[in-house]
Amino acid sequence: MTRFIIRRLFASIFVILAIITITLWITRLAPSNPCLDERDVNACACVHQHKLDRPVFPVYAGETLAPLSGCQYWEPETGFSAGPVTFVGPTEWGETQYAIYLKTLASGSLGDSMISDLTVLEILGEALPYSLLLGLQALLIALILGVPAGLFAGLRQNTAADYGVMTVAMIGVSIPNFVLGPLLILIFAIHLGWFSAVGWYSWTDSILPSITLGLFYVAYVARLTRGGVLEVIRKDYIRTARAKGLVERLVVMRHALKGALLPVVSYLGPAFAALLAGSVVVEEIFNLPGVGTHFVRSALNRDYNLVLGTIILYSSLLVFLNMVVDILYTVLDPRVSYDDD
Repeated sequence: MTRFIIRRLFASIFVILAIITITLWITRLAPSNPCLDERDVNACACVHQHKLDRPVFPVYAGETLAPLSGCQYWEPETGFSAGPVTFVGPTEWGETQYAIYLKTLASGSLGDSMISDLTVLEILGEALPYSLLLGLQALLIALILGVPAGLFAGLRQNTAADYGVMTVAMIGVSIPNFVLGPLLILIFAIHLGWFSAVGWYSWTDSILPSITLGLFYVAYVARLTRGGVLEVIRKDYIRTARAKGLVERLVVMRHALKGALLPVVSYLGPAFAALLAGSVVVEEIFNLPGVGTHFVRSALNRDYNLVLGTIILYSSLLVFLNMVVDILYTVLDPRVSYDDD
């Protein structure tokens, strides 16, 4: 198990590095300059502060930045050729935006925001608890409603109860967040007045966003649980437990449920990461101070560093949660082992 975890950690580093490289390249391809909203003097200082006048990579096709009048741009001393393709000499690879950003990451920082006086870590540190709490509550709703519904349907295969649960689950999958959220606001905030429509000032303000985010995943959890139950319920060890005289409730809870939850467990890692990433829409609808809101606004304001920091955060969580799911597999299924024998 230890060797497996070490291998996964090393593999995760390369995966995240690839994500950083691709994201940095895509953000720099945008035909814009995040410093153009500043005054001329401040715009030049902004360009130099964030090294936006440097080539992105040692070999970069296209313009690195829309030029600003009156600004003195950095030029390599050797190995540089202007035109559609920019080449930077090997001795100056450390002066490219990519190398500078990797140095920033190695120092334990995600850089400074380009539109505020805060660092990216400070912004994400303030917003992450809201997004994590929202994602955890939505996941809890998905499990509390989805697992019993799937278990109920799986034990009554091809009955009216089975068809009814799966029909409701299909309806839940079909309703997008940007429809369900305003609908819940209209009913429970405006007409009934039970909850606040926007903002997060107390724990009750997170109820409607959590339901909006979690109901979509209730359907998936219910369908996965039902499929797991149908696969396990006919196994030999289940028939043996029944032959020993155990009541049906104990057979299901002690023996069938653990195996039936394996598909759900494998889905939890990507699901939680998707809940965090999918909270972008929900946070915008309910005006919550989470990571998703900052991600949308940073993209609109061309805050490259904040966009990169948010993507690094999401991708790291996804990689980590997938590793946790693989480890949980060994707990739920004794047949699964990562030991090198």
